[in-house]
Amino acid sequence: MIRPYVLLGVLGTVAACATPGLNYDTTVMASSPAAAETRNVTVSRFHGPAGRWYARQFEAMLANATLDGQAWFALADYDYLGGYPVGVYSGDIDVLRYDIYDYTRTDKKCVEWDGPFDCERREEVLEYCVEETLAVEVQPRLVDRATGAVVFTGVYSGQAGQTRCQIEPHYGASHGVGHYSGYGDLIDGRGVLLREALSDTLAPVRRDIAPRNATVKAVFAAKAIDPEVRADPRFTQAVKAGLSDPVLSCSLWSDLIAAYPAAPAVIHNRGACAEAEADFGTAQRLYAEAAAQADTYTGLEDALLRPILTSLARVSGQRYDLELLEDMTGAGPDASAADMSTPAPSEPGA
Repeated sequence: MIRPYVLLGVLGTVAACATPGLNYDTTVMASSPAAAETRNVTVSRFHGPAGRWYARQFEAMLANATLDGQAWFALADYDYLGGYPVGVYSGDIDVLRYDIYDYTRTDKKCVEWDGPFDCERREEVLEYCVEETLAVEVQPRLVDRATGAVVFTGVYSGQAGQTRCQIEPHYGASHGVGHYSGYGDLIDGRGVLLREALSDTLAPVRRDIAPRNATVKAVFAAKAIDPEVRADPRFTQAVKAGLSDPVLSCSLWSDLIAAYPAAPAVIHNRGACAEAEADFGTAQRLYAEAAAQADTYTGLEDALLRPILTSLARVSGQRYDLELLEDMTGAGPDASAADMSTPAPSEPGA
């Protein structure tokens, strides 16, 4: 059974974040539904420095993309899987900038040891340091093997850097202190830095091409618009309880909405409880009602209205994403996880 939304109230709320609200588990849809729908895939070439290495990492990222513990993609060795065409990932890699800056500094170092971790004498020494930064850009693309159409493409940036210092410079005294740019052979000689920068791009790609399990927050409106509600100590108590005792918080919001049925912040925050309980129809209705009530106030501060409108847009998007996910998996509310564990092959030419 697909259970993309689970209230974390009794199980424990993440209280580290200062923003008041209710944390809950959810399924976050991929930014590109077309890429997410192409579940039978293979990886071809990535042109550019470390292209072969990056292709292997990209394939591993696809293999490890899961939803509810089940693999989202099926990987093919060639352009077909079970006789059906697949989506082919390939792309380009560019080094945007490689900077190296060398300088000298003084530092206290141990120059004489009595034993392990036992320094007998420290002296100020002159160190020669090299600081490197590398910026890369990767443009992956997904092509439908049957039609040749580009299903997905994007541009992703990655960065890496390191600083190395030594007492006796390898380059000798003739190597001046200054700033240098370029990459050429330097990158090939330091593949670790390049791979670190390229690895930086994989997580954003993963978020764009496949749905994922995540923890999100139904954010409370932390300030009441109505002076009468603002003066009620239960409002502040309910806001604070969201981070530590969601059950108490939602109970208080139920009491408050009975007492102040037209208060925008109270209506909104009761909607946050519905959102965290996966009752998205009720949450959307309450958020919309809160926005309509807030619209009756003249000169309302943007800081008071923004959380209401943001919540309405978020929950509307979540409902739409769930519908997309059900279409992709063919899994309704009563489907088992096994029903969505193996991607179905697309029809030829589809």
